[in-house]
Amino acid sequence: MANEYPELVDKLILMGSAGLNGEITPALMPVLNYDFTKEGMIKLIKTLANDKFEITQEMVDYRWGNSVKPGTREAHGNTMGWVRKQGGLFYSEEYIARVKHKTLVVNGKDGLVVPLAMAYRFLELIENPWGYIVPHCGHWTMIEHPEDFSAAVTSFIKSH
Repeated sequence: MANEYPELVDKLILMGSAGLNGEITPALMPVLNYDFTKEGMIKLIKTLANDKFEITQEMVDYRWGNSVKPGTREAHGNTMGWVRKQGGLFYSEEYIARVKHKTLVVNGKDGLVVPLAMAYRFLELIENPWGYIVPHCGHWTMIEHPEDFSAAVTSFIKSH
């Protein structure tokens, strides 16, 4: 959106952002192969969160219930189909480097789906980046550390 319609974008916030993963890693398989069962949802959550994250039955039920809705299920299938076709979660580095907007890159230090190295690469490629790395955090910064995430995002929006 920022590249194709830059006039519609003021600033960006990338949270554990895909875009530079040029291969399908084993860490991505529970997401790609999600089978819409509660057991599959638990595997997916374990992939997205850090090892110490407490997975509650309420969370599993809520996320699973939303995932089996027809529109959501279809959207997941289409997105994962795109990832498989691409061979990963990526755009070319040249395309990403075209982003000129002020951009906050937020990443969990221990993320498996989008490793920390990808966040650093976004910071290198994007012209106006700010970075916020959250320790003891996997891919789900906004769920694993909601107060931290909200404070970083709010500060970025207000100050830039």
